[in-house]
Amino acid sequence: MSDFVESAKNMVNAAVSRTSWQAQKQLRMRGKQGEIDQLLEQRQQLLDELAQVAMNLYQQGKLTDAQLSRLCASIQELDHDVQNREVQLQEIKSETYNAGQFAPSPTSNYTPPPVSPTPSPNPSYTPPTSQPGTRQGRQGNQGQAPKAGPQLQTCPNCGNPVRPNALYCRSCGAKVR
Repeated sequence: MSDFVESAKNMVNAAVSRTSWQAQKQLRMRGKQGEIDQLLEQRQQLLDELAQVAMNLYQQGKLTDAQLSRLCASIQELDHDVQNREVQLQEIKSETYNAGQFAPSPTSNYTPPPVSPTPSPNPSYTPPTSQPGTRQGRQGNQGQAPKAGPQLQTCPNCGNPVRPNALYCRSCGAKVR
């Protein structure tokens, strides 16, 4: 039994030792990465200063190297594009919402069909009769009254007809139910 406990202690000690080593390694890595980041930041600052000096020479007409002149011209063009886009962005930011801007416009020269309480029968239409062996005949609809046509609703807001089961009016957008 003491061998088992001793073995467990050794395993725990090994795990703690490895975890400690990993933590120390992470700290050393982070420290070294911080040093690298500082050096890269200093390098970027020097490059920015170099670019600024080259841009100043280019703007004064004193830059003689053709390749640097081409790069400076491209940078200046990009700066101009950035300024234009910033102006466009400010225009977009200063826009205000107009509530009527997206509202549906009324349809001109439209008169809705007359609303009648009972649908007028179509003289050329004859309803199908159920045949024995058809689906309608098998469902047993012989003794039932035919279903009434769709009930027409009117919008409480504008009075225009509304489709059955519609939640909102097509004309004015008012909530129907």
